[in-house]
Amino acid sequence: MQVIDKHTGLFDRIARVYGWFFHRQQSGYQVALKRLSESEDLSSVARVLDIGCGTGALCSVFAKNGYQTSGVDSSQKMLDQAKKKTKGLNIDFQLASIVNDLPFENDSMDLVSASFVAHGLPKDLRMKMLKDMNRISNNLVILIEFNQTRRWYIDIIEWAEHGDYFNFIKTIDNELSTIFTLVKKVELNATSSIYICKKDHE
Repeated sequence: MQVIDKHTGLFDRIARVYGWFFHRQQSGYQVALKRLSESEDLSSVARVLDIGCGTGALCSVFAKNGYQTSGVDSSQKMLDQAKKKTKGLNIDFQLASIVNDLPFENDSMDLVSASFVAHGLPKDLRMKMLKDMNRISNNLVILIEFNQTRRWYIDIIEWAEHGDYFNFIKTIDNELSTIFTLVKKVELNATSSIYICKKDHE
């Protein structure tokens, strides 16, 4: 709980500044969705949930592409920015924390995503989030995250943020394989990948 409170406080403080990068993030996520659609058949996807949605950039891309979109974040100020930035789009934003079970029924979404959230969480909370994503999704779970290619500037930023980046890049592949039937990585850029996970229906 203390870790999430600290993260929430940080993002409450930087929400307005974070909003300055909305359009740049939006462009990057549009590329990510294109790569995802090239790898996976998304024709049966209608309902999408983004966890740790921040200022709503990924949610906006989903909504603009015709998906019924929901987004959750533990920072109210981030959600306030998200509602401003995505005005006119039909997105359901909710205040919620991965510390508690997220307020969605089992198998209620066709795709559940989290973008650059998992690496900032300690392993116990990261695993809880992944299991909850698996519970909520009826098929696909998508992480847009760092891969194992390191850069000095990322190391410095992640060291300053005191997240779990340095452990994450070593263990994420194994963590995902303990939860999901199939895990595939699609490179997004030199340091980031889309981790595409499918759940076991048996």
